[in-house]
Amino acid sequence: MAFPALAARLRTFLLGFSGTSLATGLQVILLPWIAVSVVELPALQLSWVQASVLLPNLIFLLFGGALADRFDAARVAALSCLGLALCHGALAFFLVDSIPSLTLLLAYGVSLGFFTAFLQPARENLVQRGARKPDVGTPLQESHVQHLVTWMMMAQYGGQAMGMLLASRFDHWGAEPLLMVQVGVLIGAAVLFYCLRENDPAKQVSAKKLPSALLEGFAEVRKSRAIFELVLLVGFNGLVHIGVFLVVLPLMAESYGRGASYYASLQIAFVVGTVLATITMLRRGQGDQPGRGVLMCLLYSAALLIAISFGPTALGLMLLCACWGAVAAASAALGKSIVQLLAPEQVRSRIISIYQFSLFGSAAIGALAAGIISEFTAPLATLWWAGIFSLLAFVLVWLSGALRHLNVRSYDNPKP
Repeated sequence: MAFPALAARLRTFLLGFSGTSLATGLQVILLPWIAVSVVELPALQLSWVQASVLLPNLIFLLFGGALADRFDAARVAALSCLGLALCHGALAFFLVDSIPSLTLLLAYGVSLGFFTAFLQPARENLVQRGARKPDVGTPLQESHVQHLVTWMMMAQYGGQAMGMLLASRFDHWGAEPLLMVQVGVLIGAAVLFYCLRENDPAKQVSAKKLPSALLEGFAEVRKSRAIFELVLLVGFNGLVHIGVFLVVLPLMAESYGRGASYYASLQIAFVVGTVLATITMLRRGQGDQPGRGVLMCLLYSAALLIAISFGPTALGLMLLCACWGAVAAASAALGKSIVQLLAPEQVRSRIISIYQFSLFGSAAIGALAAGIISEFTAPLATLWWAGIFSLLAFVLVWLSGALRHLNVRSYDNPKP
């Protein structure tokens, strides 16, 4: 990194980010596997459990972005981490004596989604703060912002990988100790984020009321055709790719009959792909045309979905999941760099929340759709149709041209 004098602040941010990601890595395996193996839910009910984590984004994510812009994002992130820790601790306490019901899992998922909706925009708004002194408002150069985003993605995927490795011990340890690990790392992340708070939080407060603040975020998205097209594209990714990943993958893992460890192995293979792709981007950079890269990732995702739909072997599925992870990591890093570079600082959290709203809000709908389709057809058919729709989306966005022609060096750094 090119920020040696600020290494302590940057390290604090990355450690906090990786802590929340470790908890997420545990969550993405624990929740569906408790639903499938402990409660023995069918595909449609599993899709509702998975969607319950995502649906609160449809309601609260935009408010979370506005809150992070109006108040200190570090404080919002810290409080959100404490809320998530409380959710995991409550489920661990219940599991000591009882088997959860569908209703309890849905309530747990909704609670996680509520606090995550406030954590995501606040946490990502701290990216540039971690590399900048609190009293210095000079915008970072494009290459520095891209490098920071890539480091953030490395912290995210590395943390998720550690969480998934721990989750692979589910069959031996049970859910309760793993849930308590989540509680511990989230409390630690809350402390680290709180250390990044501004000394003068009052200067963060906007004079605008919340409805006007939300509308201002949407207006800024519409001003930039590249951001607007990116928001639509990530909405498609959430609807088709994340929805399929959340529902079809655990169903496929269960069909191989290898237990939670195999499902964890698939998730770990996915994250290994993300880590390798992120290391490559750290060494080679993201380039001046990240929009073109996002489009190529969509094309590669379509090819991978169609390949998986042919029913690979257990090892083949792990390898394809690793490739899928590499493509997803590259797409996410490039997309977030575009938002960090083009979004004005005073509305950045709101634009991030709109970006996340499009991604995870549509993912909730996609998870439900994948569950319904998989209930009446084979999961492999769901994957095939997802690949075909991805090819069509690639053609449409390529012809539109806003992302394809985007060159980040033609944009001035947003002024604070």
